[in-house]
Amino acid sequence: MREYLRHPSNIPLDVRVVAQHMESHAHTRDVSMAGLCCEVAREIRCGSEVEFCVPLLSEDYVGKGVVAWCRPSSEGYQLGIEFSNEGDVFRVKMVEQLCQIEAYRREIQACDGRELDGEQAAREWIQRFAADFNRRFTLSS
Repeated sequence: MREYLRHPSNIPLDVRVVAQHMESHAHTRDVSMAGLCCEVAREIRCGSEVEFCVPLLSEDYVGKGVVAWCRPSSEGYQLGIEFSNEGDVFRVKMVEQLCQIEAYRREIQACDGRELDGEQAAREWIQRFAADFNRRFTLSS
């Protein structure tokens, strides 16, 4: 049994391998309080330190983590990133925002019959709800 609940997600993500200054565009597959899984085009070695950002949420903050695993997939590679201990507040906020975006995507599909991909849902949710979410998010670092 997993220690942390994983939340499905399909949000664009930028991943940078710190030692190589190599950047990859990715899409999240799921996210939990411990880390995230994403799809990348190239293999990234296990143990590599990475930085990441979710450009649709914020380009100001860069999360940090370590590659826990990297497996071939039909779209390139699935990459498991374990969050570093730094940035607990950011981690909680990011997971909550991604969950809210996914819930919004499902609501739009159920109520309006519109199919949104992760990026479309994120853009709409951010435009409609991000300012209020940021005001109500009361965790402090």
